[in-house]
Amino acid sequence: MTKPLAIVTVTSPGLELASNLTNLISEDIDVFIPENLYKRIGLSGGKWEEKLTFFSEDLSKFLGVIFKEYRGLILIMATGIAVRALSPHLVSKYQDPAVVVVDVKGKYAISLLSGHLGGANELAYRIASLLKGEAVITTASDTQGKPSLDIVAKKLNMAVSPAKNLTSVMAAIVNGEEVDFWVEPIYEPKIKEEFAPFKFRTLTVYPSLSTNVDRAGIIVTWRRLPIPGPRWIFLRPRDIIAGIGCRKSVSHKVILKALGLTLKKAGLTFKSLKNLASVDFKAQEPGLQIVAQRLGLNLITYRPTELANCLKKHPELNHSENVSKRVGIGGVCEPASLLASGEGELLCPKMIYRGVTIALARER
Repeated sequence: MTKPLAIVTVTSPGLELASNLTNLISEDIDVFIPENLYKRIGLSGGKWEEKLTFFSEDLSKFLGVIFKEYRGLILIMATGIAVRALSPHLVSKYQDPAVVVVDVKGKYAISLLSGHLGGANELAYRIASLLKGEAVITTASDTQGKPSLDIVAKKLNMAVSPAKNLTSVMAAIVNGEEVDFWVEPIYEPKIKEEFAPFKFRTLTVYPSLSTNVDRAGIIVTWRRLPIPGPRWIFLRPRDIIAGIGCRKSVSHKVILKALGLTLKKAGLTFKSLKNLASVDFKAQEPGLQIVAQRLGLNLITYRPTELANCLKKHPELNHSENVSKRVGIGGVCEPASLLASGEGELLCPKMIYRGVTIALARER
């Protein structure tokens, strides 16, 4: 699990600014300085110094060690030094942490890396505000006052798919091209405010999406649809709950297979999943835990009495006498999915595969 924030500095003026910044930032923050700096300037032994950690490697090697350990890195140093030290460790904007470079006077907070998805733009604004300095933001959508798809998607808890097409769609927006925008009716209220500059059309039947495939486009939907062209993306709302019942010791591979088959049957994708749900005595089931971990989802569980009450409230749900005899309730996956969705809509009733039952519900 990644830690929140770290400050790295290599000079005594930078260390002084780091001290001020740690007093201003409310959350816990680690501060790293080179061991030779500590030996050169000496320290007084005050309480703040307990937060300091010394490193003996060169800066680039050390940054490589902590690069994936923190959600955000604040580098108090020259931008050129930071760029050269970080360059061997960069992967992609989907994986790299937020990196903000601050000059030793605290005058500028520069969003250097992962401005949108990683949150470096937001962190730069925050630091600039604390230090009464200026945030330097260079991402094109921000400088032009246009919405950034990745950051809006993150705010609305939507997944971008395929991620490789995001850059070309954003380029079309930044370059002022007309971008097609189709939205499922139930999501229109949710995105109106965030995408105010855009004109979007209601997506009802997919064939109505006849358009020039060479144009860029966005489709907000939970449905599994063919993508119209190379400059199109789906924004997938993460609002589907998978209720799961399973026999003891069933493998995670079987659960994943069952889940994949159910999603396919319902015309959905894994990217639309928000959480998994089951009965409380399955909370420690290894297969379920592994699936939740691999998909990056929470496993929500309910007491048997809660599931039984849901079944009583919804007589249309499947009720199995065999399951009732075995575990004391007439079903797990359907009531679990409904409860975790806030009594939403059951999209796919119980499907059985090799001792695993799956049901899918969409949140209200």
